[in-house]
Amino acid sequence: MRNKIYIPDQTYFITFTILGWRKIFNNEPLINLVYKWFDYLKIKYGNEIQGYVIMPNHVHALIKISSQSPKPAIMIMNAKRFMAYEIVKYLEEFGDREMLEYFQASARVKDGAKHKVFTDSYDSQIIQSLKFFLQKLNYIHNNPCQEKWQLAKAPEEYKHSSAANYISGKGFYEVRVVDF
Repeated sequence: MRNKIYIPDQTYFITFTILGWRKIFNNEPLINLVYKWFDYLKIKYGNEIQGYVIMPNHVHALIKISSQSPKPAIMIMNAKRFMAYEIVKYLEEFGDREMLEYFQASARVKDGAKHKVFTDSYDSQIIQSLKFFLQKLNYIHNNPCQEKWQLAKAPEEYKHSSAANYISGKGFYEVRVVDF
C-alpha cells in the first residue's frame, strides 16, 4: 500500500493482484466479477469509474471516491473478499483442483481462511494533477499492448479496458470519461 492519505471526492489509482500472479481473469464469468464490483461502487456509494483495465492477474482502476464511500483500503479489502469467494465457488464448480490447491496452500488457516486468492498488498495513489491522471490512464490503457502480455495491438482493441471509451466514445463498460 503506497498511500495512507484519504481525501474524499478525489480520484485514486488503484491496483490489486491475484496471488502468485495466477491468471484468473481469463474468462467472462470471472472478469464479470470486477464489473459487478464497479457497479456496486457506483450504485451504493456514487463512486465514478474513470478508467480501468482488467488484466489476467490484476486490475488497475481510476476511481473517484465519493464522501459516502469507504476509504480505499476498506473498499479494496471488501472487493477482494467478495471476488475471492466467487472465484473459489467458480473453481469448485468447474473442478479446477490445481488452482484451488494453490489458493488453499496459501490460506491463513489459523485465521479461519480456507483459500487465499489475492495478495495482501494493493496500490492506492491519490491523483492530484492532470499530468498524473493522464500518466496513469495511459499506463492502464497501454498495459494489454505490452510485449509481455500481447493481448491487443491497440489499446482500444482490448475489450476489458476503458481505452475505447476514451478513443471512440463507446467501450464495453460505461465509465465517466474525464474531459481534458
